[in-house]
Amino acid sequence: MSSIAINSQTPPIRFDVNYREILERYDARDLPLDVSKLEPSDYTLTVGGVAKMMLGMISKGRFSRVRWVSLGPGYPPSVKMGEVEVHFIDLDPSTLRHYTNFKEGLYNEAHGVRRYDMSPKDYIAYATYNWMSSQKLLEFYDDTDLYFINDFQQLLIGGIIGPSAPTVLWYHIPVAVERLSPKIRDFLLKSFEGFDEVIVSTKRDLESLVRAGARVKARQVYPFIDVDQMTTPNRAEVDEVSAKFNLKPDDKVIVVVGRMDPIKSQDVAIKAMNKVEGKLVLVGNGSFTSKSLGYNKASSWASKLKALVRELKLEDKVIFTGYVEDHQLNALYQRADVVLLPSNVEGFGLVACEGWAYEKPAVVSSGAGVSELVLEGVNGYVFRAGDHEELARKLELAFKDPDRMGKVGKETVRKCSVEAALERLKEVFSDAMAGYVKR
Repeated sequence: MSSIAINSQTPPIRFDVNYREILERYDARDLPLDVSKLEPSDYTLTVGGVAKMMLGMISKGRFSRVRWVSLGPGYPPSVKMGEVEVHFIDLDPSTLRHYTNFKEGLYNEAHGVRRYDMSPKDYIAYATYNWMSSQKLLEFYDDTDLYFINDFQQLLIGGIIGPSAPTVLWYHIPVAVERLSPKIRDFLLKSFEGFDEVIVSTKRDLESLVRAGARVKARQVYPFIDVDQMTTPNRAEVDEVSAKFNLKPDDKVIVVVGRMDPIKSQDVAIKAMNKVEGKLVLVGNGSFTSKSLGYNKASSWASKLKALVRELKLEDKVIFTGYVEDHQLNALYQRADVVLLPSNVEGFGLVACEGWAYEKPAVVSSGAGVSELVLEGVNGYVFRAGDHEELARKLELAFKDPDRMGKVGKETVRKCSVEAALERLKEVFSDAMAGYVKR
């Protein structure tokens, strides 16, 4: 067994109260703070894909020790979640704002939203966050076998930790070097070179790196879900969630799961409902960036979507659930006839896999990485990104034979299981550690 230090911007837990309030309420000064001693209303387990993936990996990976470093403005310095220690990086408001500008600029370019006019202040803040994260990670140097860095918010860490210890980066968003401005493209490719191994989520992204002439050791591993954590709701639970969101027994239900973000293209799904007989259920609220970093794109996007629903007079066909707890989400998957991923561009799209786990056909955009796994008319359908009329046609086709396609989807999801991913990750980790002397 090996000791691993994980790094991601989004933590596995979000606090709804700040550290000062926790101290006043509990006089909890011993660190790391044991979250089991807090009230459930004080925190929320993160629902984001990367955090859930890492927790799934930890539960099956049999690591001797796990420490996790994440951004946590106003959070306790460190907490303990079971056997996992989570350490938080705090940034002052000005640095946090400029850091968010930089990483959102990179995110927007990768998703083809708009070009980012890089600001020196933004980059300095991004570098400051990466430096502080590296400092914390290197505190564990003496008994850490591998550093596992996640996503575009942490690109400088490979170069900082670099030659001192094995570092592996999983870059979860689209590589999309062809869409990037020359400056951002060069920054991305040079940053990759600081890591011993780089993982990308799709064959599409691996091919993009090859075309760009990237001088990195790159592998492709499909993102994964822990099917064991996806419980099968009973009839009462499905009936309860159906009643809560006004889903009638004879309604055809299309479920979209994703944060309120223009990248998720919920507007395309809404427009398609003009020509689809059914109910569209939009599940999700804000991301960590919206809720914890003060970059409130979620509420403005939700307002635009609701205005679009009113404009198209679809109030009786589109349902906004906001945040739902896991048991409610599982019940919605069970109730669904189709699981839809409408994003014009998506690094992967684990919601399609979650739908397949519940034997539901998936309809996904051609811009979603998971489209590599969709067999047309067999486990779902692919529509041209942004084309709401083709989406409407594909949804109607999916309604015709959902049981057969769902059963094939159940087989497909094995490619995205935590067990399958761990086999690949163990190989990547072993190769990354091979060039380093065990301390």
